[in-house]
Amino acid sequence: MNASNCPSIGRHAVRAAALLCLLAGACVAQDSVSRNANGGSGLPGDALRPWTGSSQRTNYVVDLTSFATSGGTPMGIAPLMKSGQVSTSRFTALNGASSISQTLRRDTPFPAASYSSWTAAGGGVNATENNSTLVTPVPASGNASVFGVGFMDFDELLVSATNVFTNQVVGGLVAFDPGVPDRLYVSRVIAALNSPLGSNDRSQFGYGSVDADGNLCFRADSFGASGPATSLLVGDNYFRVRLAARTAAVNVIDNAGATNAASTDWVLQRSAMTHATPACVPQDLAGRPLLVGADFAGAMKLEQSPLTLASTTAHRPASIDHRGAVSVSGRAIFPGSVATAAILARSSTGGGKTDALSVSGLLTDGSVAVARTLKLPATLTDACDSFAWPLGGGDFRHFDSQVTFRGGTGPVSVALDQSGRAIAAAVLHNGSSPLASNPFNAIAAARFNPADPVSAVQWTTIGWVNSTSLTGKELQGDYGADGIPGTADAGEGDGQVTATDATIGRLASMSELGAGLIGPSMSTPTFDAAGNAYFVAAAALKRRTGPQNPFDFKLVVVRGLYDPATFCYSLEVLAESGQVFTGRNSGRSWRLAALNLADADSISTASIWSGSAMQQAWNGEDTSSLSPDAPQHLGGLVVSARVVYDVNQDGLFNDPTAIGGDVNSVDEAYNAVLYVGNVTPLESPCPADYNQDGGVDGGDVEAFFFDWELGSAAADVNFDGGVDGGDLEVFFNAWSNGGC
Repeated sequence: MNASNCPSIGRHAVRAAALLCLLAGACVAQDSVSRNANGGSGLPGDALRPWTGSSQRTNYVVDLTSFATSGGTPMGIAPLMKSGQVSTSRFTALNGASSISQTLRRDTPFPAASYSSWTAAGGGVNATENNSTLVTPVPASGNASVFGVGFMDFDELLVSATNVFTNQVVGGLVAFDPGVPDRLYVSRVIAALNSPLGSNDRSQFGYGSVDADGNLCFRADSFGASGPATSLLVGDNYFRVRLAARTAAVNVIDNAGATNAASTDWVLQRSAMTHATPACVPQDLAGRPLLVGADFAGAMKLEQSPLTLASTTAHRPASIDHRGAVSVSGRAIFPGSVATAAILARSSTGGGKTDALSVSGLLTDGSVAVARTLKLPATLTDACDSFAWPLGGGDFRHFDSQVTFRGGTGPVSVALDQSGRAIAAAVLHNGSSPLASNPFNAIAAARFNPADPVSAVQWTTIGWVNSTSLTGKELQGDYGADGIPGTADAGEGDGQVTATDATIGRLASMSELGAGLIGPSMSTPTFDAAGNAYFVAAAALKRRTGPQNPFDFKLVVVRGLYDPATFCYSLEVLAESGQVFTGRNSGRSWRLAALNLADADSISTASIWSGSAMQQAWNGEDTSSLSPDAPQHLGGLVVSARVVYDVNQDGLFNDPTAIGGDVNSVDEAYNAVLYVGNVTPLESPCPADYNQDGGVDGGDVEAFFFDWELGSAAADVNFDGGVDGGDLEVFFNAWSNGGC
């Protein structure tokens, strides 16, 4: 099928275009596996080489797979962008930090004129490792909703007997039609590299953030870089790459700046002061690209005029210093501001401990309009279970070790609930251990009225573990009276979590997982538009094994459901390591093989951070009338993870590069950025007129069955989070009645 057979795609026309393409057998696209040309193991796979001109900018379609949280909330998930491949002995480089833009642009042109799609395993965007005959271009025209995503990865490569530590920063502009929320149009762009092909590294990066206009900000120095000496980047530096301006030329960062200078702003140049990874105030809010950072002298750095940084301490009143990177949310918490910044702080009366959260409202030039510092109370009690988490002289962390220099950005998250109250949260370490790997953690949240500078502050814990007693906050789910999935007991899968549903497990200490890592036990949280929280945590989940019900210890992504009346966060599992999803584009199942939480001595750079979720609601809609747990409050969540494709469909998911794995396995494993988001339109169309042509006829049946057989979220017409027989019943009842 050629492009002329597949109509141009514009807003409100995507559903019709997709159905026409399906009739012709095309318009299905990325995720992907390679054509496995060598006939041996799955290596080298089809990840993109960062030095290849054709890899600098690729455009493709990603279709989300529908699934449900443990509590039954419908969501969609897919691998959005794979990390690059530096060494042919590994499928991809290691994950670094990732983030999503804090705002979304509506009714804006598609970032690309055409997107690649394919219908079978082996299709993809890699010119040598995918089968190009399986690829069909899908033209795009008209307007869409657009957001940004960015990430960083690392790998080592031997160059002339020298181990070169390669970094690349990758960004993407992602478009969708609100009428078809489970289809994303991705423009993946390699923003910058720290070495030319076959050469030593000249710089080292730390990922910061990206906005919906494609302004991607990162930190760079030359710590540990191997040269040559004349090219080593001097001092601390902030760069901003404008993704829309990137060409096919490789963009290498060294002491001369960027080789693709036309797309790259050198905002902070060769500073002798140490700086943390930067954030950006979204261009659509500030009116121009605007970078915000933090230095080691206690000042926030603001790009008050283009490419010129000013310093201020107004962001942290009643404090002696700050710690870690500054976070920026696209929600304006304080009256008169356009965005909100937050950072860990040492209060003036805290004896030097990092015992406070400083939150500030930013103006269009990045300057601070108003700020407030929230000091920890003497006691901290969970509003759900009344557990008094023992502070033990501890303080806020997640700024230790590599985090300040590599990302993520940053350790403090802020939100605005549906009643206009501000929420700020970060991770505490119990005082029993000063180590960054301390597993005895809690997520503390403070709530206050931002319109009143002296309003009372409420505190609660979103999640907690006690590593001494090996206890943790309980997890909820729609798994019936025994709390175990798949046992078909009373109440399981009835679409609601009630008092008759047992808890499904608890948060656990990282040390309980048996992974050889001590801690920490939970990541920084990130918020959606209603104040619901998302974070990675260790968990003990109930599982049925024979006649016993042991715990299965693993890493999970947790969704904390916010109760505005009580300031209680009930916890459900959004996704868990080991979970299997069906790739709608690759035609292969993939396993969520690994999430990121702890590294050898601290929080992992590749875990969830404040910038991992968009604080705007899905599609920038007004969701104030929806219940707090509605999925439309989530503007989008990105998670750095490892996935393994079952290429030969034997159900084993064998990674040939895993330690002790089957080196002859044809399965393929990739580090990737996963996107999780809403797949339910805010206003659901009548299911009888499924193709929305104004009539109820055979065309609606044909269109519905195409989506239903693909498992598309569009066919979830009963909105229970799955595509099954219940949707058939709802559709045909409406269709046989001639309408809704």
